[in-house]
Amino acid sequence: MPPPGSADASMRQPLRGNGDAGRDVERGLEDADRNNPERTVATGRLSEPERVQVNIHNTSTDSEKSKTELKKENLMVGQSFVGEAADVPAGEGDDMQGLTTQQADQIRQREGKNEIPEQVEPWYVMLGKQFVGMMPMMLIIAAALSGAMEDWTDFAVIAAMLIVNALIGFHEEYKARQSLDALKSQMTASVPTMRDGTMVITPVADLVPGDVIFLRGGNVVPADCELLEGDEMLVDTAALTGEPIPRKVKSRVELRQDPAYRADEEAEKVNLLSGCIVKQGEGHCKVKKTGLKTEIGQAAGLVAQASGHQAGIFETKIMQVVRAVIILALVDAIAVLYVKVAYRKNKFSDSLLSVLALVIGAVPIALPLVMQVTMAIGASFMAKKKAIVTHLTALQEIASMTVLCSDKTGTLTKAEMNVNPDAIWTQGGGQDAKVEALTWACVASNPANKEDPIDKAILASGYETLGGQEKAEEIISMYKKDKFIGFNPTVKRTVVYCTHPKQGKLKISKGLLDKVLSTGDDGGDCWECKNATELGVELKEKDFALSTTGYKTVGVAVGKGDGQNVQMEFKAIIPMMDPPRDDTRLTIYRIREAGINVKMITGDHLNIAVETSRRIGLGTAILPATELWPASATRDETILSADGFAQVLPKDKREVILVLQNRGLVVGMTGDGVNDAPALAQAQIGIAVHDATEAARSAADIILTSAGLSAIFDAVAESRKIFARLRSYVLYRIAATIQIVLVLSILIYAYNDTMPTIYVILLALVNDVSMLPVANDNAVASALPEIPSMPSILLASFLYGFIETGMTMTLYATDWLSGDGKPEYRMAVTYLQISIAVELLIFSCRTPGFVLNVFKPINRPSVLLFLSVMMGNILVSLLAGFGVLVHQVSWRDIGMIWAYDVAGLVVLDLLKVFLGALGADWMSAGSAGGVLTYAELPYADADGQPGQASHRSTLMQSRASARSVLHQSRLNSVTSNLGSLSWSIGGAAGAASRSGSTLPYPYNLRAAALRNLNSF
Repeated sequence: MPPPGSADASMRQPLRGNGDAGRDVERGLEDADRNNPERTVATGRLSEPERVQVNIHNTSTDSEKSKTELKKENLMVGQSFVGEAADVPAGEGDDMQGLTTQQADQIRQREGKNEIPEQVEPWYVMLGKQFVGMMPMMLIIAAALSGAMEDWTDFAVIAAMLIVNALIGFHEEYKARQSLDALKSQMTASVPTMRDGTMVITPVADLVPGDVIFLRGGNVVPADCELLEGDEMLVDTAALTGEPIPRKVKSRVELRQDPAYRADEEAEKVNLLSGCIVKQGEGHCKVKKTGLKTEIGQAAGLVAQASGHQAGIFETKIMQVVRAVIILALVDAIAVLYVKVAYRKNKFSDSLLSVLALVIGAVPIALPLVMQVTMAIGASFMAKKKAIVTHLTALQEIASMTVLCSDKTGTLTKAEMNVNPDAIWTQGGGQDAKVEALTWACVASNPANKEDPIDKAILASGYETLGGQEKAEEIISMYKKDKFIGFNPTVKRTVVYCTHPKQGKLKISKGLLDKVLSTGDDGGDCWECKNATELGVELKEKDFALSTTGYKTVGVAVGKGDGQNVQMEFKAIIPMMDPPRDDTRLTIYRIREAGINVKMITGDHLNIAVETSRRIGLGTAILPATELWPASATRDETILSADGFAQVLPKDKREVILVLQNRGLVVGMTGDGVNDAPALAQAQIGIAVHDATEAARSAADIILTSAGLSAIFDAVAESRKIFARLRSYVLYRIAATIQIVLVLSILIYAYNDTMPTIYVILLALVNDVSMLPVANDNAVASALPEIPSMPSILLASFLYGFIETGMTMTLYATDWLSGDGKPEYRMAVTYLQISIAVELLIFSCRTPGFVLNVFKPINRPSVLLFLSVMMGNILVSLLAGFGVLVHQVSWRDIGMIWAYDVAGLVVLDLLKVFLGALGADWMSAGSAGGVLTYAELPYADADGQPGQASHRSTLMQSRASARSVLHQSRLNSVTSNLGSLSWSIGGAAGAASRSGSTLPYPYNLRAAALRNLNSF
């Protein structure tokens, strides 16, 4: 393979549909900015990152969509179809022939697919696990005790409840798994592969040993390979070794040409391991090992073990509360057992049943199930909004996000350069000189690099300026190219030797301004332009002026004559701009209105960053990366207050994220390139934009599958709705638990009375099962970030629980509804009152507004939740009315209990609203309040630009940050054992074993490894 910079190397074509490959080209320019901050940069091309290797395939089976239509639809968003020809070099030599389809099929039958076989849990195992956990075990013990006491009625009822509970849990968990599997089916990985003598796009899972594949910068290595020929690659091996320094990998061809070549070292020096990232370089590789036989495949067990179930911020806080309540209930149960056996001399078996009832009442049976179903529904919704959630915890955490950091190139901007012909600077000026300079720039561009943003922009502008593509190509073709030297990151320029019928022999160069004016001794074709020293001052001033208005620049120099030692003259500066995405300004405005501060972190030049930030309404307080070091308290305050940073390195991006997290903020990060991956992995919410590199996708929690950033705001809104649903259920369930435990304890301690175990089991089962529709309840996204607070949740739960307990004990103590006068009647009335009151409580917990004001959407429950609650109440009323399982209660008294509980709900809700009006959010469990809307941009200013964010937005951001600092604990304080507890207290014990990642192999293992580098 020809070396970088040769004519053949420069003619390599990127894979069809790879989108904006030039994002990393521009980052090559940004590197130059960092080396010389006094000027903006020119451009060229680095190894172009592959952007279609993880594809979101259209799974629609709609008959009206023909394959051609689907193809156009997918190509518009940078996707590919498996089996299409790939526009990559075929390579030379016998080793490049690859395999035939028949050979590949035979090897695949013997070796298996290139994947880690997922441990898909059979349905009967999933069903069996519904009988494992605290709640099922309590029911099993209760059934066993009832059988031992020969109470066969209770035994049959408890056994039936156990089976019903298991079937409901199995059904909901199975639906949740199907939802996640549907998301996974949309994520496929592909790579250009030599099959039957042609490079075609092939699924990664179909690779076999012996296949020849083509990799370039930005790719995740899909299998253990050896580099046959191509550029020297820089490979990030952190996923396997934790080593932060990229490793250099030479091709076998280059290695064997080295005088110091040793055959015994070849295997080690040419190896590329599955799951690693190609950061720079491109070339053909031969697959050596696949699937479980790869290094990362053999470590898959360690990765899974290290990753396990990762609890989100909200889930962690909730399980802290649940654990505290359960521990208190267990202490109370031990005290009750001691009082009944040691003090009141009751039988141990009878006392144990009472204690068992107390414990059953304290366990939130459906909590894990509701969380799982809610997350799955949210992930499915986000998929419809063109955002694939790869880690479900992100749906919890993005609701709490208070800061969003974003890369610029390709994220906030289109990564599509546009030339402004009118702004071209030439010596002497004049329109003819500008046209001639643009023509020279077109000659020094490579039409084969269809996705190079610089060449693409220059050629497009040339076609338009020269009278259309056909006429322009005719003019350009008059310059017969004798030799073309392509761009590389070292020399940062292209050079073409050509012959023109009128102008004779010419040498034309296009590239970084300084590298065209005076190349220095950089190993390339070197020169110094005529009058370089005098001209340099003027060029620097002009370049700076263009950069302040957001332009990148390309220099053009021309020399007349034959040979390398031609006197070059600097001819022109060609300005071009990467415009913001169409929806960037609106999305930034909406995100800031949602109380989320937004910061730009870019490697681009400071002036360009400031101008871009101004255009998108982000603010102009953009600082250079030099302000990030050395670390100090003042530096941290600067990071908090700045609108962003320019000329940063990948480590600088990660440092910004760390500082913000250490201040107690929940940080999101958006990006698209290899250099964004460390920050994406560090942030609580990593978001890879549409057409991002594989490295960015592997590190992200959410992958956008359509152009633009609007899906980020959709994710914020949906996440806050999910948060509201979970908070309402948790608040309801803990309050109900407190009420049940307090009532049972008071009855035992104060009245020496015991509620039958069957009543408590009915309470636990009916009330929790009827709450499952809360996972899809109507919810309104709050106007501010939702910061989970354990004290707030406990305070609200205890207030609700104490008030509900007071209502129950008032009814019991007064014996108002005495009925037939039997103690059993009194206890049946108490049970029915608790059951109905607890069911109705969800209507108060789910909204900060008044429960009866159903005309406001925020107060209106979903039809399914309302019907479920009402059916649960009707069921227990019928059981009491007909005396089935419950002592018979008169219909009149049942009506009175309904009226009593509805009146109690109204009084309780009025108290909630009254306290809220006074500014005391004691019963709102830390709800952020307000309603998040899809705000439109405000009025336009004098420049025609929409106005800046309102004072309300700024105030809300300040409040959000203050609330975050007060309530959000640091990320590293989260304990993993709470996550285990959350999935063991209920019947859905099998839920934890499944990974939250929806990425295909090997990207799922790489993503897990990045989060657990110490696991190897």
